[in-house]
Amino acid sequence: MNFKRNERDLKQIRGKQINVIGITGGIGSGKTVATDALRAAGFTVIDADEISRAMFARGTDGERAILQMFPQAENNGALDRAALRAVIAADARRRLRLNEYTHPLITREIRTQIAECAPPVVLSAPLLFESALARLCDVTVCVYCPRNIRAERIAQRDGITIAAAQAMIDAQIPDTERAALSDFIVPSDVPPDEFRAEIIELFNQLTATNETTRTRV
Repeated sequence: MNFKRNERDLKQIRGKQINVIGITGGIGSGKTVATDALRAAGFTVIDADEISRAMFARGTDGERAILQMFPQAENNGALDRAALRAVIAADARRRLRLNEYTHPLITREIRTQIAECAPPVVLSAPLLFESALARLCDVTVCVYCPRNIRAERIAQRDGITIAAAQAMIDAQIPDTERAALSDFIVPSDVPPDEFRAEIIELFNQLTATNETTRTRV
C-alpha cells in the first residue's frame, strides 16, 4: 500500500482534535493484532466484536434470539459462532437478517461506551462502513492484507478449508473498497513487530495534538 497517502493525509489533520479513531479490516486481516498493540500502548479501545460476544453470550436474550433465527448454528444448546459465520457466508439474505437484528443493539452500546470514555478512543469494528459506525469517527484506519494470506490465516485459525475461508472473505466488502473508504491504510503482510510499530506510530501521530494523560510508547 502507499504510505505517501498516509503522510499526505496526516498533514491535513494536524492541529485537529481527534476524539474517535475507527479501525477496521476484513476477517483475517490482523485487526485484532493491531488493537491488542494499541491497548498495550495505552489507548482506550472499544471493540465491536467484544461487545457482540458479550451481548450474545451463552444464556443471554440475544443468544436465544439468534438461535431462533438460525437453529442450524446451535451446538449443545449454545450458539456456535463458527457455524453461524458459515451460515451467513453462504446466504446474503440470512446475513442481512442477522445484521438487521444485531447492528442496532451493538451500535447503541458503542455510543454509550464512547460517551463514557475520555478521548481519544479507538473504535475497532470489522463492519465499520457496512454498519455506518464510521459516522461516529473523526478518522478511519484500514488494516490491509492480501486475500491469499487472509484465507490461510482463517483456515489455520478455524480449522477449515481454504475454500471455506474464502467464502467468509467474500461475505464482506472487498478490501479494496474498505481501503478506499478509509482515511489511512496500514498493511499487515509484514513481520508482526513491524506491523505493531507502524500501527502505534500512526495512532500516536493522529492523536499528537490531543490533550491527554495517556502514556505513549
